[in-house]
Amino acid sequence: MFLLREVRPSDLDDLEVLASRLNTLNLPADRDVLKRLIEYSRASFGGKYEPDDAEYIFVLRDIEQDRVVGTCMIIAKHGTFERPAVYFHVREVQKYSSSIDKHFRHQTVQLGFDFHGPTEIGGLILHPDYRGHKLKLGKMLAYVRFLYIGMHPERFQDEIVAELLPELNADGTSDLWHHLGYNFTGLDYMTADKMSRENIEFIRSLFPFEPMYTALLPDHVAEKIGKVGTPTKPVEKMLRGIGFEYDQSIDPFDGGPTFRCRTRSCEAVKRTVWQKFAGTLDADDPGDGTAMIGFEYDSHLVRFRATVGAYRLGEDGVRFYSNGLDKLRCKPGDRIGFLPLNDL
Repeated sequence: MFLLREVRPSDLDDLEVLASRLNTLNLPADRDVLKRLIEYSRASFGGKYEPDDAEYIFVLRDIEQDRVVGTCMIIAKHGTFERPAVYFHVREVQKYSSSIDKHFRHQTVQLGFDFHGPTEIGGLILHPDYRGHKLKLGKMLAYVRFLYIGMHPERFQDEIVAELLPELNADGTSDLWHHLGYNFTGLDYMTADKMSRENIEFIRSLFPFEPMYTALLPDHVAEKIGKVGTPTKPVEKMLRGIGFEYDQSIDPFDGGPTFRCRTRSCEAVKRTVWQKFAGTLDADDPGDGTAMIGFEYDSHLVRFRATVGAYRLGEDGVRFYSNGLDKLRCKPGDRIGFLPLNDL
């Protein structure tokens, strides 16, 4: 039995274990930072911050084992005047010499900043013991973010981005940073990545703003630029299936590609609607397919929960069946967010 909900302070230990497996910019393996992120997320769900400043963390709980086994997040606005988003824009430059009849297509990367950025989805981690589960738990974590955006589009930007991980080294470091970023900062990858969570001034001050030719990099480094790593391929497939495309920009630290989609064009957001909960669907009724539903509370403990299961849509609303439905605690007549997952 599994339930999706907003993160709570009691999840800190489990979240630290999960973050240690990926240690990304959005969800670092640092207990103090994670504690601050949990508190910030709680305040965001509670409406304490302006929409542009909000960050939401969702967790997937194994109810029977009483532990968090997955997490994901939404950053309402990735790129502000106080902390702009930083990218390398990937472009092509053509060169031709008539005297020796040589033509080249060169790839370049050029530093860029976004001060009025899009909404970002990220921080998706699923415990290895739960990968390959018949309930497709990774899919649940992926789509709960779009369900929430669809329930509250006024809180988010007109575009959504996802920064996907490339192939990293076995120790989690980046060849791109070693051969490029290190030369301009003198900082190793882990140090620079940690610093950038709070401040990117050193990038703005030390990196060149001119285009840099990737032909000057070793082949094994240049060929990874903008390429999704093998473990992240399923995420790429999912994003492409709902309208995302590679936007020709990469993370300047690891070279991972950015995927982008207009919010109103994202298939999962478009499908999300508000419905009336009509009651429980019989367990032996296959219904109309599978859906995710979300329910919100006026509570200081938890303000959002979601689950996945079979549904049937009728004139009286949505009937639903899931092993986690009792934990959702919605009753007939309640207003729920509804995202049919058929063909997604």
